[in-house]
This record gives sequence, structure tokens and C-alpha cells, in this order.
Amino acid sequence: MNLNSLNWQIRENIGFLTLNSPPRNEMNSLFFQEFSYIINEVEKSESLIGLIIDADGRHFSSGANIKQLLDLFNTDNDKTPELLQQNSIPFKKLSQLEIPVVACIKGICFGSALELALCAHFRIAGNNALLSFPETGFDIIPGLGGIYNAQQCIGSAQALELVLTGNTQSATEAKNSGLVDIIAPKKELNNLAQQLIKSCTVNYRKELKSIYLNK
Repeated sequence: MNLNSLNWQIRENIGFLTLNSPPRNEMNSLFFQEFSYIINEVEKSESLIGLIIDADGRHFSSGANIKQLLDLFNTDNDKTPELLQQNSIPFKKLSQLEIPVVACIKGICFGSALELALCAHFRIAGNNALLSFPETGFDIIPGLGGIYNAQQCIGSAQALELVLTGNTQSATEAKNSGLVDIIAPKKELNNLAQQLIKSCTVNYRKELKSIYLNK
């Protein structure tokens, strides 16, 4: 498959999945098609020891294409749009991978982009990172598993506040709340992610996250 919105490389048995549509790295319909394809390839791999998700340019991602997203909800049907359900499948697969998955967040990480980062097992944020669920401003809520995954990271009360207010958290605030695990200069994010993956044992278990972080 020819990739346009994503770049996919494997180096030293680590997969590097890069959002490469700067400056916004918008997650449009093409992104979700390509992302689903790559995650299926990762699932089938027997050689990968980890996966790093990062982005070209200044920002991780501004999130979904707003027009495309709102068009999904412009019906009289109260059910969750079918396309949204389909898009959530590779996100769930990502969270369930049996290799360590690290998201390197810099600049803006909003909406669907934050949902993507929350599917990773570890989140390393640059000092300039800004994280938010702005969906409430469009009278919708995160629909790709972000609410559940936020609850697992920061608890139900803080997750509900994050979703309903649409407030933006700085890297420091996100670290204090538990939304991200490590803060570092943005130029060091990728190297730290590789070191973290290589420090995980062969029999990786994401439930032992705190042990890997404290090595």
C-alpha cells in the first residue's frame, strides 16, 4: 500500500510510525485507512520488539478533520456512526499489541490525536506539548476509546472533567495528572522511546508499566 499521510519504517526491529502531513498532521479518512493497514501489518509481525508513534513538524496532530467528523453526525440516527466504529478498531488493536507502544507527543495533541496517544502503552511528551479533548465545543464527545483510556490513566473524575470542559493541559499538567509518563526536550523524545522499548523484557507485559518506567 502506498502511504501518503503516514510514514512507516523498521529499524533495529522497532517500528516507527510517523504522521507526516505537517503542519497539522490531520487525521482524515486517508489517515485512518493507512493507519489500519499498518496496524494489521504490525499484528502479523513476529520480529518487532516495539512500536514508536511520532510526527513530522512542530505538532503531533490537531486531530480529526472537523468537517469529515461532523458530517458523520449530521443524521437523524442516534446510533454511533458506523465509520467511527470502524476507525476505532485499529486503535483498540494498537492498545492490545503484545509489544511496547510508545507515543512521542510534541506541540498540539488534540481530539482523535490524544485518543491515539492514549492507546499507546507509554506517552513521552515534549516540554511544549498541549493535550486536549476539544470535541465538546462541537457538541460531540471522543468516539475512539479516548474516554475509557483516559479513565484508566487519570481516573473517572479527571477524565470526565477533561472531556466535558475541553480544557487544554500543558505537558507539566499532563504529567502531574498521569496523562503522560515522561517529559523531555522534544529532540530527545525518539531516543528515549527507543531506550524505553529496549529496556522492556522479552516477555513484555503492559500491566508492569511502572516497573519499566522506573528501570
